[in-house]
Amino acid sequence: MPFSSFFLLALAIPFLQSSERSGITIIVQSSVGGNQAQRTTYIQPDRQRMEYRNSFGGRHGIELTQGPRLVRIVRCDLGQSFELNLDTQEYTAAPYPPKPLTPDELKARGLDTRIQQPATPTIRVEIKTTDTGERKEIFGRTARHVVTTTTQTPLAGSHSSPQESVADGWYIDFDQQLSCDPKRTGSGHGTMFGYVSVGGGKVPMEKPEFVTIGNREMGFALDLTQTSKSPSNLPDGTVTRFETHVTQFEEGPLDPAVFEIPPGFKQVHRIERNPPPSALGSHP
Repeated sequence: MPFSSFFLLALAIPFLQSSERSGITIIVQSSVGGNQAQRTTYIQPDRQRMEYRNSFGGRHGIELTQGPRLVRIVRCDLGQSFELNLDTQEYTAAPYPPKPLTPDELKARGLDTRIQQPATPTIRVEIKTTDTGERKEIFGRTARHVVTTTTQTPLAGSHSSPQESVADGWYIDFDQQLSCDPKRTGSGHGTMFGYVSVGGGKVPMEKPEFVTIGNREMGFALDLTQTSKSPSNLPDGTVTRFETHVTQFEEGPLDPAVFEIPPGFKQVHRIERNPPPSALGSHP
């Protein structure tokens, strides 16, 4: 091969490789109360695409009704997030990371910014994390078996019920945060309690007291079973059970078009995310 031709070919290789940047493809199957769902996520350091569908029914004799095919795209390089309805070919756009609500927006949503928590804790949240020491290889990565038990105990002045949940899962070290995502706090507790609307009224805010036992698990769950029980569970004593299982975790090139708005899509103020009202109206 003449030197000039080899040189030009060598120059072309980086351009061919840059057309499809490497990323991660994750497919997750989930189940709650007999209702099955699937979520597909494509991740690169500065962008993400999630494909999913909302659904209704699937238990107690109610036929499963699925909503439209939905997509959420986050682009750090554009400072934007997009929600797409693939069936109607419509999409919405919003700043990302989301901007804090203005006082007028808070008021329009019925949120009172002057609400304060009680002076003393009204609920104790104990989070116990146990690493069983078990290890196994999943998708070529070492996964650890960790069980997390969260117990919620009402204290004086509380308006909540006692609850207990157990998360039994296999985790790997994988950070799916994007380059523009807000950094995680060290506590990992998040905001768990506040005013919520119930039957047109509001339940007073709880002030939590956290008790942490063991090192919190911050990894990515490949297999996870969560069970919870409280007085609000079904009368027959059945506990709520939620399962997620990763069926694909693959690293490789991703088509840039995955993170683009398809040609012909129309920008709207709001997209439909749920099954049609006609399907919901026939059920309680």
